[in-house]
Amino acid sequence: MKKEAKRGVVSGLKEVLGKSVAGVVSSYQGIPTPEIVNLRHKLRDANLELKVVKNTMIRRAAQSVGFNSLSEHFDGANAVVLGYDDVSAPARVLTQFISSSGVGMTIRGGFLENRWLSENEVSIMATLPTRDELIAKVLGGMQSPIMGLVQSLSSPMLGIVYALNARIQQLEGN
Repeated sequence: MKKEAKRGVVSGLKEVLGKSVAGVVSSYQGIPTPEIVNLRHKLRDANLELKVVKNTMIRRAAQSVGFNSLSEHFDGANAVVLGYDDVSAPARVLTQFISSSGVGMTIRGGFLENRWLSENEVSIMATLPTRDELIAKVLGGMQSPIMGLVQSLSSPMLGIVYALNARIQQLEGN
């Protein structure tokens, strides 16, 4: 590859690393091409991207973006899954793909902004709910007390109590 082409690849990597919020680094050696294509489709559906590049190029891109802690973790044949919206999506989608397809990929680690994550931290991140699920849970928690109040105020028993109270006040007034 000529120097100009390498510079283009590094600048493209700088761009995607700069806008990514999280990523997962995994091995990909020995994976059949149809499985890699299948993985790329699953990742594309989740607004994720798979990058397979030479380690020297991704190290240079990581250092120029300020991800100095990442550059030391790129050894061997690596594939990087990058996420742009949901921080847990790269770990979740890749982990689900590995377990469902039975391919021999192993997760080596990951990153969240400028922090390197170990394999265990990536597996924990894979179990986190999506951003939309978290928002739904928060809104459901906020709505729960209000719904309880509405249900108790509209219960038939409460209507009977109000009717009895009105009748008692009517009798006391006569």
